[in-house]
Amino acid sequence: MSLIFLLGLMGSQLGLVFWLETEYRLLIAGLLFVPLLLPIRGIIANRHYTFKWTGFLTLLYFCIGVSEAFVNPEHRLYSSLTLLFSCLLFFTSIYYSRYLRLSKAKADSGE
Repeated sequence: MSLIFLLGLMGSQLGLVFWLETEYRLLIAGLLFVPLLLPIRGIIANRHYTFKWTGFLTLLYFCIGVSEAFVNPEHRLYSSLTLLFSCLLFFTSIYYSRYLRLSKAKADSGE
């Protein structure tokens, strides 16, 4: 699930290229997109630590979504998608990180 929401957040950041009318839109979209590439390998490999810091990474995108929702009414679709995917990615990564920790502790205890 986290991978799906991460890809959705990536898509919303790449979609920013179509919503912005500045000459720096590719640079802005690239700067917002590239950090989302970092956790892909760890999420696919089911690494506990990756899920923990992905939750922190999504807080940046949550802040961007909130600020865009209030500042730019014409970008409400972008900000709504960013808020939706960042919240879903945050909750799924935190809960799955907890699940991985508990399953590892159960396996170490021998049950």
